[in-house]
Amino acid sequence: MVNTVVINGDKRKFTLSPDLKLYALIDAGFVKTVKGNYNYEHPLYNDSPYNAPTKLKVTIDKDMTRLTMVVTDRNGLKKVNIFKNQELAPTVELLDYVLKDLAERKILVAVKD
Repeated sequence: MVNTVVINGDKRKFTLSPDLKLYALIDAGFVKTVKGNYNYEHPLYNDSPYNAPTKLKVTIDKDMTRLTMVVTDRNGLKKVNIFKNQELAPTVELLDYVLKDLAERKILVAVKD
């Protein structure tokens, strides 16, 4: 059974697309880990990706049935809620763009309530 996830602070829910293919993960930039899972990290930046204060981390298990998504700090150690600070609106826009791209590649799907 495929799970649904909510990014910390967001109201939308996401799950894996039923049309998910391995090549779509590779094309999108997912990297296979030693354990066989697929990881994707995208810096959420305004000016420079090298100085991004936050990043999106997505993990899909090796069976392609389990999804985790979180926005973290630069080091990837602490969860960050980018939705509660109005000054981070450009970061939210970039997150929306990345999620839209993953949906267009048939990796993620938004879940309707």
